[in-house]
Amino acid sequence: MNNTNKNDLFYHPVFWLFIYIFIHLLVRILFSQILQVDDSEQIDHAQNLLLGYPIPQPPLYSWLSWSMFQIFGTGLLALTLLKYALISLTFWFTWLVSGRLFQHLQTRYIATFSYLLMPSFAWHMHQGFTHTILLGFGIILSLHALLLLKDNNSIKNYLYLGLALGIGLMAKYSFLLFMVPLLISAISVASFRRVITDQKILLSIGVFILIIGPHAYWLTQHYQEIFLSIDQKLNVTSDNLLVDRIKSVGQFTGAAIAFVMPFVLIFIISSWRKIFNTDKQASKNDSSLLLNRFYLIILTSVILLAIFVSMPHFKVRWFHPLMMIFPLWMLARIERKTLLSKSIMHWFTIITIIFTVLILSIRIAQVTIGPELGKYGRLNRPIIETFDKLPESAIKGSIIKTEDGFIGSHLLSHYQKNNIIIGNRNFRKKHYKDSTQCLWLWDDDTPYTVPKINKTIKQGELITHVAEFKYTLFYALSPKQECN
Repeated sequence: MNNTNKNDLFYHPVFWLFIYIFIHLLVRILFSQILQVDDSEQIDHAQNLLLGYPIPQPPLYSWLSWSMFQIFGTGLLALTLLKYALISLTFWFTWLVSGRLFQHLQTRYIATFSYLLMPSFAWHMHQGFTHTILLGFGIILSLHALLLLKDNNSIKNYLYLGLALGIGLMAKYSFLLFMVPLLISAISVASFRRVITDQKILLSIGVFILIIGPHAYWLTQHYQEIFLSIDQKLNVTSDNLLVDRIKSVGQFTGAAIAFVMPFVLIFIISSWRKIFNTDKQASKNDSSLLLNRFYLIILTSVILLAIFVSMPHFKVRWFHPLMMIFPLWMLARIERKTLLSKSIMHWFTIITIIFTVLILSIRIAQVTIGPELGKYGRLNRPIIETFDKLPESAIKGSIIKTEDGFIGSHLLSHYQKNNIIIGNRNFRKKHYKDSTQCLWLWDDDTPYTVPKINKTIKQGELITHVAEFKYTLFYALSPKQECN
């Protein structure tokens, strides 16, 4: 199949992906200590282990964040290590899955590197994803577990399938959009149906229930607030005219296609006849047939939904459950006994390198020369630098209070020996008894409100310039009792 020495780590594609991940990790840690929105959320929620959080997302990522905080301390380092560990595992399991789907090492390379040509992975996963990164891992882990179970229906593999599905659903509720079509597809294929209908599947179900059970119980107590939030995001309605529903399908389809570009474009141009070829080569094994049935079910579901309701407004970056395995399906359709031409591999390699270097360069520019170019964003906000300007007398022995959740998450990260109050949430109460005063913080970010303080001991403002942008942090000291 291939003359490459598989024992030579240097030639292994996952080795280069780990180098890629390590570079992005360093960029995130070394160039900016400011939290993205999702990371800020995790700093807040993962201070405590709870059965659920009003995000609305399942709690597994917050539990993992909590674990990392116990080892590395609350902060960006712990969250970044968690994020890139999960991304590394996603690449690795994609490599394992591709080994069960494809006959050529060449196709496995393409499948594993395909994420680098899909914007939601190549860009968004570095910018702010948390739960979605765990979702991606859950998706590829579940596919690997199902393929493994088909080939070996051991008790261990049934337990593995239940674990994988549990991880996926505890990562993000939208995992159901992947899990349900996948299991229906499996039941429709004889070899998969044989293991799905075996009595040992009760082991998978048992593990699955053990994993999701505690959070499912929590959901029964909080379902209204969670489902209301989800409904507000999706805006599903049956009131629109048929024309509007057809338009919504077009928008949905456009977003789905955008999710897999420019990767798909390379192979559609060169191999579109193979993709739509229905000969035996295009569905040469049950694993490929599973993927065919999966997308047939997705297509049928979209058409049926369009008849009765308007498709929800999906952002491109929400399509992981439906489109993450699309490159695997497409490659299974076009792979033949002969290798792809050298020109296709050449173009794939060149475009992947260019796209990867471009995104890395933009990330570095974003947190270095971005403000000078007029691109001042959240990552450029000098919160930590401004914190360091606070008088030592204001920090020492203070309960620190803010109404701003974004400021609050940075306080939790930066001041780990102070009692922190964010709105009506009280963190690190053990430091309360050692505190003698209350330090109030707010900034000039819109919208913001000046807190009502009855007795101010001292107040001031701290200004930090980033290029032509000015960031102002206001502070006030008051008696300890006013923090209550």
